[in-house]
Amino acid sequence: MSLIRLLPARFHAVADYAVAALLILVPLFVHGSRSAVATGVVVGIVVALVSALTRYPLGVVKVLPFPVHSAGDYLATVLLVVAPFALHFNRTDSGLAVFYTIAGFAVLAVSLITNYQYSPKRAGVPAQQPASAFHPDATRTAAPVYPSAPEHQPAQTWRSAPVQADPVQATPVQAAPAQATPVQAAPVQAAPAHQDSLSRELAAAYQAATEQAAAQQTAAEQAAVQLAAAQHAAAEQLAAQQAAAEQAAAYQAAAEQAAAQQAAAQHAAQLAAQQAAAYQAAAQFAAAQRAAHQAAARQATAEQAVHQAGAQQAAPHEAAAHKAAAEQAAEQAAAHQAAAEQAATEQVAAQEAWAEQTAAHKTWAEQAAVHKTVARPTGPQQGEREAARVYQAQPACEPQRRVS
Repeated sequence: MSLIRLLPARFHAVADYAVAALLILVPLFVHGSRSAVATGVVVGIVVALVSALTRYPLGVVKVLPFPVHSAGDYLATVLLVVAPFALHFNRTDSGLAVFYTIAGFAVLAVSLITNYQYSPKRAGVPAQQPASAFHPDATRTAAPVYPSAPEHQPAQTWRSAPVQADPVQATPVQAAPAQATPVQAAPVQAAPAHQDSLSRELAAAYQAATEQAAAQQTAAEQAAVQLAAAQHAAAEQLAAQQAAAEQAAAYQAAAEQAAAQQAAAQHAAQLAAQQAAAYQAAAQFAAAQRAAHQAAARQATAEQAVHQAGAQQAAPHEAAAHKAAAEQAAEQAAAHQAAAEQAATEQVAAQEAWAEQTAAHKTWAEQAAVHKTVARPTGPQQGEREAARVYQAQPACEPQRRVS
């Protein structure tokens, strides 16, 4: 019906007739399109007709209850706001469209603050309530004032009797008041009882209206308290949902970061595995070269021994050649020995690098597994703990790569 019972029924009636007059006159003066003008005139006539048929102070034929009148007000609001768009004159007659919209919202505002609990019977109760409710004996005391006139008339009749010359004629004069007195006294005696009953009924009606108003006020206060509690609960729930959404977004960001770190760790593990394989192949190649140089050194040593023996047994002109060949074989043996030692050193370095890259591969593989667990946690708290543990331990998990 209404949000605030602030505006009396009389002012609402004045507003109804004013809006109806404006809706009829303004479109006729503006001279808009047929649909635009017809909208204002039709709605204005309907508002005026409904107002004339409503049971409130300015109603002409009071047959329509005032609460039902409120439904017509809301319907008029909807028609005034929707008509420019439904009839497609919001662009051709923009001025009338704006006027209808403002009028519709004005009707809505008046309807929301109107006290629709108006009744003609309730309007007269406060005027008679003090005498009937608080001073019930006042009406009884004032009621006998009405019989004073009939009691005074017989007195005048009795005084007029001695004026007549014939005393015999005074007898009917005395009888006439005696017969007239009961006839006039009957309605006079019934008037106080009727007025007392009416006072009691008015007092009872006013008491019932007061109790009903108090009950409605209590119900309104309870509804206001419940509405405030519902709004507070809704605000708390909205804040909780917002916090949950922010926390979920943080978990999602942590999971995405952990997934990226997992991919980086897997890539580093693959590089470490490839370098370890390369260092292992280099160690194997150095071992093969070492074995070949050692074999060549032994062969050169054997040739040196053969040439030295040939130099001792051969003729003097051949001994010099054998001696030179023996020295050359010794030089070759020394060179192969040095190459074998260098190959052995390279083999040891390659084996150490292979061991380091193998350890690095293992470390990166473990770190990738940890990031995989963080990227797909079983719960938000577990994911948060895993992420914190990984981020705290991350600087210590990076292996040192050997540069050879």
